Amino acid sequence: MGQLSFWSADARPRGLDDLEGLLCGPGYAELFGRGSAARLVIVLGAEPEPEPEGELESEEESVEDEPEELEAPLAIEAAPDLDPDDLAFLDLDPDELAARLGLAPSLAPAAVSPPRAGGFPGVERQRGPHAGTQATTTHAKPDDPVARWRARAVCCALRVRGVPAEVGCAGDGRPEVRTAFRSDLVDLARRWTTPDGMKAVPEGFELDGPRLGLWVLAAGAHEGRAYTLGLDPGARDLDEVLLTASRRAGLGAALAGPGRPPALRVVGTRRQRRLGELVGRPPRDLTDGVWPV
Repeated sequence: MGQLSFWSADARPRGLDDLEGLLCGPGYAELFGRGSAARLVIVLGAEPEPEPEGELESEEESVEDEPEELEAPLAIEAAPDLDPDDLAFLDLDPDELAARLGLAPSLAPAAVSPPRAGGFPGVERQRGPHAGTQATTTHAKPDDPVARWRARAVCCALRVRGVPAEVGCAGDGRPEVRTAFRSDLVDLARRWTTPDGMKAVPEGFELDGPRLGLWVLAAGAHEGRAYTLGLDPGARDLDEVLLTASRRAGLGAALAGPGRPPALRVVGTRRQRRLGELVGRPPRDLTDGVWPV
């Protein structure tokens, strides 16, 4: 591999700023309350393919033929006199926060309240480009071993930086890694979130080895002669900014063309070797096709 670069992940201490690499790809940040806590959410794997229109129409017809069921009346309870920010310093799991605020039990009886498609009951996402995923119009692969490996690897990378995480299921069936709402993630979330809650790249953002290493874990893959770093399909206005950052890091990347999933493509032995120097040694249990070298 030659002389170890100062920007290599192996030559630099781990830190919370490394998590920006997850936000370069499919990850996004959510602020809680008035912004005293935040969490990261990373949906892993390729976007599911749309279902044929004929299949959707048949499903809609079958739903219309079913008799309507009477819904149980909602239990109306007074919300407790608590400010969500008063609990943020406790670093609670979102479900526990909801329980302490009295939100989950008061919505409806358990017998008539179906679980959310995303796999995390009792917690609503902030409105943004990721909140509108419709599980009824797409279908994910029943079992994607690479996505499952990515979920485990991302959880480990978060844990060694002092940020525990859990794996759930996104609305379209893909693995979803999320952290609890934490005060130490607020600065990161504010840098990567606009005032209206949309994802944004911070001004002057630079890529280094640790950030690229986490980007590789979440969305890196070989594609023919190219190595690709997956971009967020719900935030396409960030593509050019991240492309510029990758070129400043010496990768000489290009954006994937029309008809391909959004990604930065690194083509050529010299450029891929440069990426390999930056991300450093691969994980011990590496799955095939993920690491650049």
